[in-house]
Amino acid sequence: MSSDFGFWKRGTGDPADIFDRLAEGDTSDLAPDPGVKRFRDGLLARWVDIEDVLEPSTFDLEDSPDDALKYVLLTLSVRQLDYLPEILSLAKDNGLVGFSGVAGEPI
Repeated sequence: MSSDFGFWKRGTGDPADIFDRLAEGDTSDLAPDPGVKRFRDGLLARWVDIEDVLEPSTFDLEDSPDDALKYVLLTLSVRQLDYLPEILSLAKDNGLVGFSGVAGEPI
């Protein structure tokens, strides 16, 4: 079992719709922001195993490098859910908003 979460700085539209479009690879509703990249870098520095559940992947960024400034999607395993309080704190520190796919609500 896993839980999906999305984070971004600024987007146009309903957070649930933005989250759904991100899951399909559509980033057109999002504005790039360096806070997203700082968040991504912070996640990878803190938890090595996050890289396997983080989007956009390193491979995806080869084709769309600006996406590193637009969003982060995480599919956390049950074990990784222990990271969530720190992940949310890091997101807040970088001024990001988020959405929980499991709860179906903004975080």
